[in-house]
Order: sequence, then structure tokens, then C-alpha cells
Amino acid sequence: MPYFIQSKILDTFLQVLNMSLTASIIIVLVLVARLLLKKAPKIFSYALWSVVFFRLLCPISFESMFSLLPINASPISTNTIYSETPQISTGITTVDNAINPILPAPANGASDDNPLLIAATIGESLWIMGIVVLLIYSIISLLRLRKKLIGAVKLHDNIFLADHIVSPFVIGLFRPKIYLPSTLAEHEQSY
Repeated sequence: MPYFIQSKILDTFLQVLNMSLTASIIIVLVLVARLLLKKAPKIFSYALWSVVFFRLLCPISFESMFSLLPINASPISTNTIYSETPQISTGITTVDNAINPILPAPANGASDDNPLLIAATIGESLWIMGIVVLLIYSIISLLRLRKKLIGAVKLHDNIFLADHIVSPFVIGLFRPKIYLPSTLAEHEQSY
């Protein structure tokens, strides 16, 4: 694989890893906040989870001195991986002081034997294999579902009755269709 492509894949992997680390901290904070806001209306819970949703989907980070999380948005960078003395900078001194001394450094400055680069390459390979496996699984599941929906009968508008499904569902992003089991009672279909 050309170096440029491999470098871009590594950068993307590290960006996703950093976003996941930040999101995991936010998830812990949301869980604590939910315990404190048990009696509050559910809309507050949804609003808290929307912050996690945004962090996991949006590759852009906003940093300010008034930030709720005093952390660096990218504690693990390519500079950290290729450095002779790797250091992470999370923004939380206690975490940095605990992790930095145990980070493995390359032996004699050789970049081929760099333990962090090897770990990042293994993580990147597992990440790509996971994407491929989930993509194949999703395609197979969609094809199986389409096969079950071959005999579906149009009830009205975008609502269909199907024989080989056990629960109602919606499928489609741009022209969504609602599929109901044909065994569903007529008064339940309106729900």
C-alpha cells in the first residue's frame, strides 16, 4: 500500500480513536448527570445523550477556556507515535503523569521497531477488518430481509403487510416504508 494512503488511514484511525476517547469521558459524565437528574423530565436526558451523539459523529472539536472537559481533543497524534520519547497530552495532568512514563519508546531511535507504531498498525488493521466484517454482515442481513419482503402487500400509502416478519419496522432513508406483520390484529395496525 502506498505510504500516502497508509498515512491517511492511520490519521483517520487516530482521529476516530481520539473522538472515541473523548466520547467515553462524556458518556461517563452523562451517566453521572442522569443519576443526579432522575426526577427531571426525559427531555433533559435526551439532550445529554445528543452531546454524546454529536461527539461520536462530528470530527470537529470546539475548545475554549470555558469547556466542560479540560482535555485536549487529540491526545494521541501521529507525532506521538513516531516520536523517540512518546508523550500524550490529554490536558489532565494526573492522567498525563500516569501514562507518559509507561509509554514504550523505540529501541535506539529505530522507527521500524517502534512499539507504538506497531500497536497503532495492529489497531488500524483490526479497525478496518471490523468495518469490512460489519459491512458484509449488513449487506447479507439486508438481502435476507429483502427476500422476506418479496410477498409484501401494500395496505395504503407507504404501509405494507408481510407474512414472514415477526415485528413492525421502518426501512428506507429517502422513501421510508412501514412493514407490518400480517398476523397483527387490525386494531393494532393503527398504532
